[in-house]
Amino acid sequence: MYTEMLAEFIVQTRYKDMPLEAIEVARKHILDGLAVGLRGSIEPAGMTVARYVSALGGRAEAGVIAGGFGTSAPQAALANGVMTHVLDFDDYASAWHGHPTAVLLPTVLALGERERVSGERMLAAFIIGWEAGARIFSACDGLRLADMGWHPTAIIGTMGAAAAAARILDLNEQETRRALGIAGSQAGGLKKNSGTDTKSFHAGNAARSGVVAASLAQLGFSADEDILEGELGLPVVMTGERDSSKLTGLPGHAFSIVSSGATVKVYPSCAATHRSIDAMLELVRRHDLHAEDVVEIRCKVHPQVTRRMRFHSPKTMLEAKFSLEYCLAAALLDGELTLGQFTDEKVNSARSRELMQRVRHIPREHDPADSHDVSSLPQGVAVRLRDGAEYSHEVSFPLGSPENPVDWDWVVDKFQDCTRGILSLADGNRVKDIVSNLEEVHDITELTRIITDSPVQTGLRAADVGRAAVVRPG
Repeated sequence: MYTEMLAEFIVQTRYKDMPLEAIEVARKHILDGLAVGLRGSIEPAGMTVARYVSALGGRAEAGVIAGGFGTSAPQAALANGVMTHVLDFDDYASAWHGHPTAVLLPTVLALGERERVSGERMLAAFIIGWEAGARIFSACDGLRLADMGWHPTAIIGTMGAAAAAARILDLNEQETRRALGIAGSQAGGLKKNSGTDTKSFHAGNAARSGVVAASLAQLGFSADEDILEGELGLPVVMTGERDSSKLTGLPGHAFSIVSSGATVKVYPSCAATHRSIDAMLELVRRHDLHAEDVVEIRCKVHPQVTRRMRFHSPKTMLEAKFSLEYCLAAALLDGELTLGQFTDEKVNSARSRELMQRVRHIPREHDPADSHDVSSLPQGVAVRLRDGAEYSHEVSFPLGSPENPVDWDWVVDKFQDCTRGILSLADGNRVKDIVSNLEEVHDITELTRIITDSPVQTGLRAADVGRAAVVRPG
């Protein structure tokens, strides 16, 4: 049975069996996750969830990012997951069709701090959670999740978090199967909430649910031990997927964190916008474009991208992250797209609103109309100027993607920019050093103390920290 085989994989795969490249990629994504989590702590949603879990009280088992206080492990996972995802600046993996680190990092930090685990154990749990999520995504025909309106980060994330939590707690195979069963009954999240604070709640709730599932299983709480099989199993219920061949076994020992990889985001917006943003910025640089000279911008994208980028006239910065109109207008106006462009004031400025009206979505020719996975399809941008000149550029692989990756030093730059004003320079350097040698850390509270013990000053707002304008590789 598939659930049994997956539990065996979760329990029996040793750290020494994991490829070195998987460990290196995990370290990079952990540092990236810490960067955006710390920056997200001063966003309205981050501060709201911190107030919420602080008011709940409870035993201080794990710290809240930049909160200066501890709470129960499940509540810490919730808060830190919201903070890590609220900016939509966290990584994206096609093997999840979603955001692994925003779920897995809060899970392993919260339980890892409570259990005082080593860095090696934290890394192993992070990678196992990533792989378990990828395998469940495949079993569910996960692309259909998104087509049906589910948010894959919420569904796959809950299951992946349960797997990671099971590893942290060293559950046996039966307990792990029960943890997956409990997690399956908690998995949920609607894409309708994109463009609101609740999208980031999906990541935090998935992390909390994984912690709860594994903790209950450890205490003997029962659940169906074959949650992925049968007419009432997760794949059929969530997507109607009845192809049993997808439940016949694990795809060898290939690690998707290496084979499929993940995108380190260069822009704080939905990953589906990044090819078009790259194309626009290339046109700006190549032709010295100015917004006042542009009369039309044509986005050549698959219709699925248009469907997902449903805010054609966004009113808030959260909606703007799912708007090709705004992302391209802002990139053209400022010649960059950083956190500084994603404010309600910028979105509603007269210049932004006027320029957004010049953006049109154009279906790309020859793209399969019924394609579900558009992550590998190129996107193009064409601009027409007042003098009649036209320029266009197409991008197949955006900067930061597995095919066009950024390196460790680039992620360090992003970390430093995102945490400026939140961590001291000395603490920031210490976090970077700990993560770069994480497998040598005996107790991860060495890391968690730095990122949680010093509260952000009262009244600090996102605008006070700066733009986090990440340096682009030359």
